[in-house]
Amino acid sequence: MENVTQKRTPGEWRELFSSQEFEEAYEYGGDDLGAVYQTQGTDFALWAPTAERAELLLYRAGSAEEGAAEPFDRTEAVRTEKGVFRVHKNGDLSGVYYTWLVTADGQTRETADPYAKAAGVNGQRSMVIDLKKAEPEGWDKDQEKLPKAPAPVVWEVHVGDFSHDPQSGVSEENRGKYKAFSEKDTCLDGNTGNPTCMSWLKWLGVTHVQILPMYDYGSVDETGKKLQYNWGYDPMNYFVPEGSYATDPYHGEVRVRECREMIQALHRAGIRVIMDVVYNHTFSIDSVFQKTVPYYFYRQEADGSFSDGSACGNDTASERRMYRRYMIDCICYWVKEYHVDGFRFDLMGLHDTETMNEIRAALDCLPGGKEILMYGEPWTAGKTAIQPGYEQALKCNAALLSDRIGFFNDDIRDSIKGSVFEVKETGFVNGAKGLETQIRSSVLGFCDGMGGYQPSSAHQSVSYVSAHDNYTLWDKLVHTLTDSMEPDFGAYNEAALAQNRLAAGIYFTCLGIAFLQAGEEAARTKYGDDNSYRSAAKVNQLDWTRMHEYRDLAEFYRGLILLRKSFPAWRQRSLEVLDQISFVDAPEGCVAFTIRTGAEPEAAAESVLTDNVAPWQELFIIYNANKEAVEFRLPGGKCSDPEQEPSENYFALEGKWQLLTDGTRFKIKEDTKLEQIKELEGSVWAEPVSITILGR
Repeated sequence: MENVTQKRTPGEWRELFSSQEFEEAYEYGGDDLGAVYQTQGTDFALWAPTAERAELLLYRAGSAEEGAAEPFDRTEAVRTEKGVFRVHKNGDLSGVYYTWLVTADGQTRETADPYAKAAGVNGQRSMVIDLKKAEPEGWDKDQEKLPKAPAPVVWEVHVGDFSHDPQSGVSEENRGKYKAFSEKDTCLDGNTGNPTCMSWLKWLGVTHVQILPMYDYGSVDETGKKLQYNWGYDPMNYFVPEGSYATDPYHGEVRVRECREMIQALHRAGIRVIMDVVYNHTFSIDSVFQKTVPYYFYRQEADGSFSDGSACGNDTASERRMYRRYMIDCICYWVKEYHVDGFRFDLMGLHDTETMNEIRAALDCLPGGKEILMYGEPWTAGKTAIQPGYEQALKCNAALLSDRIGFFNDDIRDSIKGSVFEVKETGFVNGAKGLETQIRSSVLGFCDGMGGYQPSSAHQSVSYVSAHDNYTLWDKLVHTLTDSMEPDFGAYNEAALAQNRLAAGIYFTCLGIAFLQAGEEAARTKYGDDNSYRSAAKVNQLDWTRMHEYRDLAEFYRGLILLRKSFPAWRQRSLEVLDQISFVDAPEGCVAFTIRTGAEPEAAAESVLTDNVAPWQELFIIYNANKEAVEFRLPGGKCSDPEQEPSENYFALEGKWQLLTDGTRFKIKEDTKLEQIKELEGSVWAEPVSITILGR
């Protein structure tokens, strides 16, 4: 094809890169991009088809401030097939830093390697790494003892938030670091009865921890010279762990080893790890992508300007083959080298469905890959200039996605507690009327099609009421309980507690993946900060003293988690599970239903749980958002109304009902004896603003 190394206008680059001719001429399928290390030598490869030339620069340190302002070696690269520039260097280069000097589009610029596996401080220079030497002890057996995946319960946390609090029980040098996860038996004020950090997670019982961005991002100075905090949605080096969470950000192998140690510690606790990934934009346009192949990796408007559907100044172009390839390579790398168990895609709606499905297929080909979770935000922050012929991974396109790609269900979130965009708007639990239909659809994970989209699996919907964005659940509820715009978020509030328990009870008993923000289980407050992405660490950190002040609420969450993990219906992916749910007539402000499992009850079970299987075949669940108690006739051989025939899907079972929770406390724990649980027959009173759950 025509000479692609000549200078062009942004609009001309857009036209070239959108052509099938360019994609076919320069799509590279090799697995050797980046620095491929061996003790006897390292092969460097950079995909830069529009570059006139490229030069490899070697440094003895990762930054100029460490006394390595100039490279100690420079080598002209050889242009080879598909626009890949190559250099081979003899000798053991482990620990050597490098950059590329690329001349493209009339400019010569120094850049890190897009495929770098390690980097120096602040990510400006890449590093050659012997990944084997950066393995913690026992890494090869890391995933052997993970239990079979139960119904997922995901706990979302920022690495720093986990342990910044001086009361976290974590040693001062490890607070806010990867290594905080490796500290054992942490507790509040030396009292082992008040667990913190990893001890808390094991006590709580979640199945997965989703970690806010832990790849290398650009919004925090890794040297620590400035007191900075950021969530990290500002990607720089996608294959490299973030350096500010390492005890030593200067030596690139340290962050690699300590990130692996964090994941290993979670795995040893029986907890899987989900990585929050941000492929929809980069920290700035001045990125490794723009410096190597200007304009290729980004979407552009017709006039050549950068598309901004991310509201971050740029949108990446997942529909272009080599960025799609980049995403797939990166995702698979984190699975192979860091043993990551799942991925949450930021602004997934900016990506095309074809790319998302190809990522899913690539994961499925890995050992154990079909157990890897994959879900994301099915929306954008604005319109994006996606290439014609591609569909975005939006909620309305759920049917175009693999049935094992999930999405955050904002319909469930807002139906339960009100819109995230209107602070005083209420939902079902905090006073809004007429939402019973939406709540029933929430129970079904909106698999009934009532939301205007059709999930193809019961696990596509991520059920939640709070995440790192927007108000915490507690702050939202406190806001809606008063007309004041400055309520007292730190004060004890019985009404908010009741609403909190009901909100949790609802989304934990919906089909799909259950998801909660860290600390939601203990009335986490950010004191009204609804966008704390760069607020002080003190605003964002888990307050471990408060976590134990609200231990009763956390105990309630623990009961919900235990029940969810043990009841088989919530593990089912097939839409056939819809036939196991039957709604019961209920007054205004209430939703009631039974959910059944095909599993046989545990014969002569001594306790509630045996091998993560509950001894009940059927649950009866009541949501009562009213301020008064409501009496319900218990489902039995006959319907509540003697004149009404049982519905086609209603199969009543014989036997008395056991009261598992009255909405305030759970009556079950791992070692609870069945005979200790209160039995009811005839009717049950659903307390005001509560969830009632019975089993038989």
